[in-house]
Amino acid sequence: MKRWVMYYVIISLLFGAIIYLITLFQISQEKTNEAFLSLTNDVYETKDIEAFTRYSTRGYEPIYREETSLYVIEIIQALGSNEGVDLHQLVVFVIPKDKENINYASDVSDRNDESQLLLNAPTLTFDSKEDPSLKDYALSVGIETLGFYYYALTIEEDLNGSISLYDYNGSLIIDTEVIVTHQFELETFVEGMSEEEIESRINADEAITSALINRLFIFAGIDLLIAIIISIILRRRTQ
Repeated sequence: MKRWVMYYVIISLLFGAIIYLITLFQISQEKTNEAFLSLTNDVYETKDIEAFTRYSTRGYEPIYREETSLYVIEIIQALGSNEGVDLHQLVVFVIPKDKENINYASDVSDRNDESQLLLNAPTLTFDSKEDPSLKDYALSVGIETLGFYYYALTIEEDLNGSISLYDYNGSLIIDTEVIVTHQFELETFVEGMSEEEIESRINADEAITSALINRLFIFAGIDLLIAIIISIILRRRTQ
């Protein structure tokens, strides 16, 4: 009699640990996704990329901003990392002022999407229509999913050239000169969010605690009920 109780307690503890780990992962992922979606929504609503970029990178330097009748274009140099090595990227944000006033892809395979970035510089040339990782995708679908879209190009030295942007219809959005110094300017560099800021924005602890209490309480009730049923069955068999 005592042996089955010991085995049952061990199994119950294992199931409790599994519930804990699943809850921890699930709620953390949900709150992370909520934080990300909140940040992307803020970009569209406010036309301000600071919070989103600080959350997504180690920091960035503003390079260029222009507002047209339909779009806000923001160009930055972002600092990331790849296997512990600093990664500098030229990032071009395309933010519609009002999604209702423009055409954009609703599916990543939309062949009618003429969205395009052209960069011409002595040290780097780029055409999103020719890039292997982008050419088969409707880039403006980001407006459908995020409220905006962006291009990110790795740069390894100073950049002095021209950027041309085209929208879904193939119409020119901007054509401008950009000068990027590979070394960040400390006066204008914006630091990325600290771990404390990110955790505060995600704010998962309270949701995890609440979910754990509810799930473990339900599990404990069911577990106890099953233990009682097993105990009754075993007693009847020994009588």
